[in-house]
Amino acid sequence: MKIALVTPWFSDSISGGAERFAGGIAKSLIDAGCNVEILTTCGKDSFWNWEDNFYDAGVYEVSGLTVRRFELRKRNKKKYEEILGKIINKVQIKYTEEMQLFHETVNSDTMYEFIAENKEKYIFLFIPYLFGTSYWGSKIAPERSFLIPCLHDEDMAYLETIGHMFNRVKGVLFNTFEEQQLTKRIHDFEITNSVVSGGGVEVNFTPDKTAFRSKFGIQNDYFVYVGRLVGGKNVPQMVEYFNKYYKENNNDVKLLVVGKGEEQIVEKIKNSSGIIHMGELSDEDKFNAITGSVGLIQPSLMESFSIVIMESWLCGIPVIVNENCEVTKGHCDRSQGGRYYNDYESFKTVLDSFITSKEKVFQMGQKGKTYVEREYTWEMTAKRIISFLDKKGFRKEELLS
Repeated sequence: MKIALVTPWFSDSISGGAERFAGGIAKSLIDAGCNVEILTTCGKDSFWNWEDNFYDAGVYEVSGLTVRRFELRKRNKKKYEEILGKIINKVQIKYTEEMQLFHETVNSDTMYEFIAENKEKYIFLFIPYLFGTSYWGSKIAPERSFLIPCLHDEDMAYLETIGHMFNRVKGVLFNTFEEQQLTKRIHDFEITNSVVSGGGVEVNFTPDKTAFRSKFGIQNDYFVYVGRLVGGKNVPQMVEYFNKYYKENNNDVKLLVVGKGEEQIVEKIKNSSGIIHMGELSDEDKFNAITGSVGLIQPSLMESFSIVIMESWLCGIPVIVNENCEVTKGHCDRSQGGRYYNDYESFKTVLDSFITSKEKVFQMGQKGKTYVEREYTWEMTAKRIISFLDKKGFRKEELLS
């Protein structure tokens, strides 16, 4: 029996998010002995026009994974943005508008036809929750469908249609305990129909901070942010806080920002004297950059796991997170591998403590590393997923045959 990871986009160049997480899960299940494929659209990534094909349809091999690409459906972007705008502005919408929202997001009719025609051959794992590929895809064979939601405390999470999706699928695989509890609060979800399967993180080489500094000409001490440069990740507030911090202090500590994103945010970063925009980096350069930093800043309020925090800890580097994100705060509390802030003053206090308390910072980084190595290996993730599928009626012997 095959397992299909269904995700809106997938490539070996996507640097983060649910798409990268899907690839990690797929590889972990293959390593455990399962037959796994990725089902995705012909789109490039979340920044690409959601109805324009970047790749040709067909079967590919991407980093050792079998990837089936399906053509995108045309969409009414204006209608999507109109309904989404109502949701963001707390305007109550009709159930039919919720359905239309999912009709006008990322969809592929040929993908849905493939699922319908081959449903007896696969178990389907849909990731993440908020796109048509998951909403409509999981309707086709709900008795063989599982959801890896990557749920955040955001406006779309509260839609009635989302609650229906959670309760119709065969089971749900959560990344963290906090994500599981959030879903229960929002949708009265039956926790026994889920598992906290977590996720795995790997750094497959020894990072070299000296090589990074030499390659990019970095002389100053620096903090680092790695991820998408978008409002949804709370990047504008981080930029505002760090600009203020840099102006008020004479320590000349910089902030390195790794990633791409919204044009206006990138422009703001480029015009900030204390912030260096690195753009996208290779994994090697990214890990070298993290290892050479004083600490990694993760300002996002909406995380279901946060791969980059785990990567930072595996590099031995502690993290700074926003106290108002339950998931990342929970990671810090359990690991003792980081600190959190809730306003500018606490942001300043935490940054100062990282700069002046080198030994404590080192110890936090080591505690974080121990936490990841104990809780978040891909081997453990695969075991939890296979055990849960077995519990839900898909025998382990069939999955590993």
